[in-house]
Amino acid sequence: MESEKKADKIDNVKVYFFSKNTNITDFVKNYFLEKFSKTVQKIPENIRENAKIYFIYKKEGKSKSGEVIITTTKKTFPSIYTEEEGTDPRVIIDKLSEEIERQIDRFKTEFWKEIREEMQTKREISLEPAEVKAEEEISYQEEPEIERIRVNIEKPMTVDDAIAIMKENEKKKSGRKIPVFVFNDFDGKIKIIFKQNEKKFLLFEVE
Repeated sequence: MESEKKADKIDNVKVYFFSKNTNITDFVKNYFLEKFSKTVQKIPENIRENAKIYFIYKKEGKSKSGEVIITTTKKTFPSIYTEEEGTDPRVIIDKLSEEIERQIDRFKTEFWKEIREEMQTKREISLEPAEVKAEEEISYQEEPEIERIRVNIEKPMTVDDAIAIMKENEKKKSGRKIPVFVFNDFDGKIKIIFKQNEKKFLLFEVE
């Protein structure tokens, strides 16, 4: 699905821009890339190399809002999401960056705690004396596992129909439950729905 849109990069982290009812100007895009270049550095290095950032910029009436989603391939470091509203895109991006950095710091603490507990468990099982390394010395060299999923887009449908199909698929006992659904609307545009939680869905509109 990402091949439909060219990605920018921050320190090899792919960044995707989406908009609704407005355009993302070069000024807004460059301001976002500059601001988040510092935010990205807070992500642990062995996680950062597989991270992706999605920025959604929307306009509803006179109000504007921005959303950021950061995904990684590490199960121990969950996806990060936040949303801010305002009239000045720079202020919106500043607030998004601050909140994302706060969440990263919280997840980093939990991440290193899990690593230490895992190392302690391994040491107890081996029954051999071992010295737990400091956080900055821990490095994983394992290759990321990438699983490609083929998407078949059938007849056009509404957003409500797409959400109904997602909920129906979740009820099935067999098969994998993936919180993403890709479909065409009646104007021939590709749209992507991401289920954030039981009450909230994110809609990506591919330009």
